[in-house]
Amino acid sequence: MPKIYFQLILLPRVKKIILFILFVISILFSNAQTLNSIGITVGGTAANQKFKFHEPPFSNPNKKYVFGFNASVFGEFFSHDYTRWVTEIQYNQKGSVDKQPEANYANSLQYLSWNNYLKIRYEMYSIIPYVMIGPRLDYNLTQVTTSPAITGKFLPLHLSIAAGGGLEFVSYSNFKFFVEAFYNPDIMPAYISAPLHVNNKAIELRVGLKYEFGKKETCNTPVYVE
Repeated sequence: MPKIYFQLILLPRVKKIILFILFVISILFSNAQTLNSIGITVGGTAANQKFKFHEPPFSNPNKKYVFGFNASVFGEFFSHDYTRWVTEIQYNQKGSVDKQPEANYANSLQYLSWNNYLKIRYEMYSIIPYVMIGPRLDYNLTQVTTSPAITGKFLPLHLSIAAGGGLEFVSYSNFKFFVEAFYNPDIMPAYISAPLHVNNKAIELRVGLKYEFGKKETCNTPVYVE
């Protein structure tokens, strides 16, 4: 029944979201002036999971964090002083260690995610602090699960949300260096079976480099003309 519910209700909604985002991106790319910058990020992920059993109903909190790797490529759109829109494709490693009296069971997942954020920024003299929030569409690349409670496959597609912030360091070239941190919990289960739902959550730390199109920034040193 849960699998049928996902196919009939959740999957059509995910398809509509994909089509809408593709439509918006096609409009943006049709006008090259909307693309502000492109870049890459690399970092580490501390991931965990929440097991929620429905027969009988209870949650199992005895999960330990696992540590993995993340990387992404992204585009930043518009050049407004305070707001930008960022879309990215990200590789991420998630999972947990299911701690049981008899043993610890490792669960490892690899995801390819399509992330979209509203970015709110404030320019200062040497740094640009900012916050970002938005949805992620997560595609399950692989899973290696040894927990006896997980008897099937994680969903191929599910939705999560990410919220975080960062610091961009002002540079007088087109290349900009930045650091970021995100909290990324699922907003729908990543695994659905009759007795069990599993939700992922992760904390990400990453560094990045972007190339900003347009003129180079210049310092505020006055220029005297005779």
